[in-house]
Amino acid sequence: MPLRSRFLAWLLIPLLALCSGVTLADPVEGAAQALHLLDYLGADYPATVADGKVVNSAEYQQQVDNLAALQSLVVALPQRAERADLERAVTQLKSAVAGRQDGVQVAHQARQLSAKLALAYEVSQAPAITPDPARGAPLYAQHCSVCHGGWPGRHRPGTASLEPA
Repeated sequence: MPLRSRFLAWLLIPLLALCSGVTLADPVEGAAQALHLLDYLGADYPATVADGKVVNSAEYQQQVDNLAALQSLVVALPQRAERADLERAVTQLKSAVAGRQDGVQVAHQARQLSAKLALAYEVSQAPAITPDPARGAPLYAQHCSVCHGGWPGRHRPGTASLEPA
């Protein structure tokens, strides 16, 4: 092999490896998007339905639309042994939402599906960057301090009788 050909091969092989890595990353992106939709569904659906009735029609419609997007994402994932089970689970989740099932049950189904999807497609659910404590402090004060007090790790006495949702 002439020197010039070796030099070109030396330049092109890493480039091809880089391009193939980018191509392989795309399906995982679909899995990550599906996980975000499942997290959103699990967090917001319980407040949209009560006793089999829709209490927030705009939010309910958003959940239905997100489930359609979720189904499209799961069907487009690369074929793996678990994908058929994931597709069935999405169909069951869509049926539960269409049947206006209890929010806690639907949230539980969404969390189970999320765990299976993350495992099957090896998607890390850790943040891409380290969270900033200064930005988290106001969120903690607004959403967590009611039960946990002013400092993380310190539970208020009244929380002992509470059961997490």
